[in-house]
Amino acid sequence: MGIQIAAFNHLLNQHPAVRAELAAHAGRRVAVALPPFHVAGVFTDDGWLAACEGEPEATVRLKHAVALAAVAGRDPALNDIQLEGDAELAAAVGRLLGRLQWSAAEDLSRLVGDAAAQRAETLARGLLGFKGQVAWRLAANWVEHLREETPVLTGRRQVQGFVAAVDTLRDDASRLEKRLARLQAALQQEQTKA
Repeated sequence: MGIQIAAFNHLLNQHPAVRAELAAHAGRRVAVALPPFHVAGVFTDDGWLAACEGEPEATVRLKHAVALAAVAGRDPALNDIQLEGDAELAAAVGRLLGRLQWSAAEDLSRLVGDAAAQRAETLARGLLGFKGQVAWRLAANWVEHLREETPVLTGRRQVQGFVAAVDTLRDDASRLEKRLARLQAALQQEQTKA
C-alpha cells in the first residue's frame, strides 16, 4: 500500500492547487479504486495522502474508461465513477481527482532534461496521435518505475554525485600515491646514509 500512496502523492505533487483543496479534508479517510489499483488513507493538513488504520469514510471507484478518457484528454462519463460512503466527501474528492493529470514530460525531464523530454513527448504524440499519447504515458511510467521502484536507472543528481565522488577519490588516491613515493624516496635516502 505504501507504493500506491507514494504514487498518488507523486501525482498530487504535480498539482499543488488540488493538494491545497484536499487539505480542507484533513483527517478524513478516503479510498480510490481503479482495479487492480486501490489506494486508501487519510488526508493530511498539507493535502497529502497518508497511511492510516480503519475503514474509509468515502470511496471513489473508477472504471477503466476513466483512465482512457484521461489519456484522450476527455472528461469521463458519470456512469464510469461510483461514489460510496459519505456522498459529500466522495463527490468532493471525485471532482478534485478529475482535475489530476499526470505529466510524463515533467517526470522524464528529471531523467533526461527538459528539452529532450519535450521533444520525445512531441514526437510520440505527433507520430502516433492517440496511440502515441498512450505509448508516451506508458513509456514514461516505465522509466519512472525503473528509476524509483527497481533501481535500474538513476536520476541525474545521483549520477552527478557519484561522478563527483569518483573524481574526489581519484584525486585523493593520486595525492596519496605521490606522498608515498616521496616517503619511499626519503626512506631510501636515509637507508643509503646509514
